[in-house]
Amino acid sequence: MEVRDLTTHFFMHEAVARAVENVSFTLKKGETLGLAGESGCGKTTTALSIMRLLPPGGRILNGEIVVDGEDLVKKNDLEMKAIRWRKISIVFQGAMNALNPVLRVGEQVAEAIVEKEKVSKANALRRARSLFELVGLDSSRVSDYPHEFSGGMRQRVMIAMALACNPSIVIADEPVTALDVVVQSRILELLKELQRKLSLSVILITHDLSVIAETCDRVAIMYAGRIAELGNVVNVYKDSWHPYTEALITAFPSIAGKRRRFLSIPGDPPDLTSPPPGCRFHPRCQWQDELCRTQDPDYRSVAPDHYVACHHSDKFRESVRER
Repeated sequence: MEVRDLTTHFFMHEAVARAVENVSFTLKKGETLGLAGESGCGKTTTALSIMRLLPPGGRILNGEIVVDGEDLVKKNDLEMKAIRWRKISIVFQGAMNALNPVLRVGEQVAEAIVEKEKVSKANALRRARSLFELVGLDSSRVSDYPHEFSGGMRQRVMIAMALACNPSIVIADEPVTALDVVVQSRILELLKELQRKLSLSVILITHDLSVIAETCDRVAIMYAGRIAELGNVVNVYKDSWHPYTEALITAFPSIAGKRRRFLSIPGDPPDLTSPPPGCRFHPRCQWQDELCRTQDPDYRSVAPDHYVACHHSDKFRESVRER
């Protein structure tokens, strides 16, 4: 997948929210790309734009979303319906509550297979049982109702549903939110195992940097609807070039190394109905100057497969190295 200059706005009665602006990234075959950042920075809107499942008022204004040579932005609703779940699927945020409480879980997984593959319900249920075994659930549980499953088991059901039609790309939006740490670890291990077994390409959306470090090959750090920094996870974490990336990492607790006080990022993310001019991070950045307040920073390469959007990334990087 290649996303180029994606811009998505939400049109409301009194204002326009500029939720995603000029977002670009690639997703290679068999790769896991993490989208990280604070709540409200545009991660989920990016995913919903890719799936063409924006809520009322949401509109893609510009950009391309190219999958296997086809631009999804140009597809009509009928064409996108044929692509969803077959080529690209999504595990929604809050997926544990997305199951219909009055339908057996196997029927809900089979429904997507019947719809997309045009097979009988009996064949679809057989496929659902195989999917249950694939995600570590007893196949006999297809006859159970959602309330008979724990949170982690329901999340596995949603992963099975996302894999129902053998997609090559899976978007996982906050897949371990509201799960305890033990179940989180098991779900993340499951995703990694499925990716290896099925050669999946995965976009993992989370605000938890440790989840990104554990599961992803590359990471895109988003702030206020834009990508601030993108690159290999190890390079971005150990040698970040953007003050926002460094601030996120510094604010994250670690059980290793020297004890230190937590450093929070001053201020709050901007209101996207009236974002600040220039660099959107400048009101919270100690490096900001007149250039930052008036001009958008260029998105440039600072190393192989490592990109940053910051006017003063060179000076910032040198300052960090001198500490």
